[in-house]
Amino acid sequence: MPEMGPSRVKLYHHTGFMVREHVEDVERYMPGGYHPVDISDTITNHQDDYTVLHKLGYGGFSTVWLVKRQRKQLDSAGQPQISFHALKILRADLSDERANHELQFLQRLGQVGRSSHPNIVMLEDSFTVSGPNGQHRCLVFPLLAFSLHSDKSWTLTPSQRHSTCQQLASAVAFLHSHNVCHGDLTPSNIAFKVPDVQSMTENRLLEFLGPIKEEALRLRKGPISHSKHAPKKIVASASFSGLDSSSLATVQIIDFGCAFLSDSPPPTLGCPVEFFPPELLFGCPASTKSDVWQLAALVYYTSTSQYMFQVGFQILTHLVAFIVRHHGPVPAHWKGKFEWSKYGLAQPGQPVDPSPEPDWWWSEDRRPTPSLEDRFAKRASYLSAAQRDELARLLRDMVAWEPSRRISAGEADRRLKAPVFSSLG
Repeated sequence: MPEMGPSRVKLYHHTGFMVREHVEDVERYMPGGYHPVDISDTITNHQDDYTVLHKLGYGGFSTVWLVKRQRKQLDSAGQPQISFHALKILRADLSDERANHELQFLQRLGQVGRSSHPNIVMLEDSFTVSGPNGQHRCLVFPLLAFSLHSDKSWTLTPSQRHSTCQQLASAVAFLHSHNVCHGDLTPSNIAFKVPDVQSMTENRLLEFLGPIKEEALRLRKGPISHSKHAPKKIVASASFSGLDSSSLATVQIIDFGCAFLSDSPPPTLGCPVEFFPPELLFGCPASTKSDVWQLAALVYYTSTSQYMFQVGFQILTHLVAFIVRHHGPVPAHWKGKFEWSKYGLAQPGQPVDPSPEPDWWWSEDRRPTPSLEDRFAKRASYLSAAQRDELARLLRDMVAWEPSRRISAGEADRRLKAPVFSSLG
């Protein structure tokens, strides 16, 4: 995926509360980068006007905004057609192939104009907008609340946690039945659906999202108004401070920017180390079973608000070490196959020197570590002993080293609905 050059000139700065609010990298407001957006801007396609009301979030490749859509055509009673949505605006420097990638997968799943699965986000519109930084693909989605990555997810009830696990397994099984792998099943890409959003007034919706926090973005030598490439103000993501999290019942898988067809896997995946399928490190291709590995890590995270693979640093050899210590040695026939050139740690600007694989990666002799049952007892005390045992068995069957030994997402879905979990319903 194309990235902005690391040697770009530092033009902008911002101070104050924004440092704590984790806003997007403002240096990306330049030709080829983010599209500049200010609150109350109107973005127009051929049929609709989208007025920006609040900021929902951002990523390395896009910003996401709450918008009010007004159809240019009146309804049958002669009244304006108004609704609320999330507008995702991709960076301009993404190639046409990358910019269209997510759109193509959403269309493949039959999500234009109708919902194909309740736990997979539905694409509602798509168009291109021109700005000072280039041409930007825009994707329109339903309004979703915070993701599993948010601190707010820690307040979920036991019932909400288990229901979320069931919904995710069902959605991943659906994707696989359509030959689609998500490739980036992480807490940031699981979001809660806002109930009854279209019945809210604009003022109530803004109260629900929390106050708009913004500050002027400035050039190093003066106000940002000297530059046409950036917005006048940088805006913090919505806090959802008016949200009652107990009202949330449905999650949806979002962001198909890393999706792939199961018979056409990419050379690697761009997910965090905590969710990286280890078979890729040893030359095996990504597959539906790579999604199953990520799904297992998501189930553990949803149940405990902790990572299943507590790596600490984004270093893939550390991931191997953690799995060996907690789940057993690397398969013997993978010995000598670790792809150092792709996944080894290197000094900046230097090639990776292949290193001998540590002998203990292949040894059954490992130090005692807390079992999954013990970790659930500590982190998910709401589970009964029988539920901890069943969930631990399930996750072990999902994180076998070898993909062929992992169960399917459909089987995980079936087992998450077992009678032992009925008290969490």
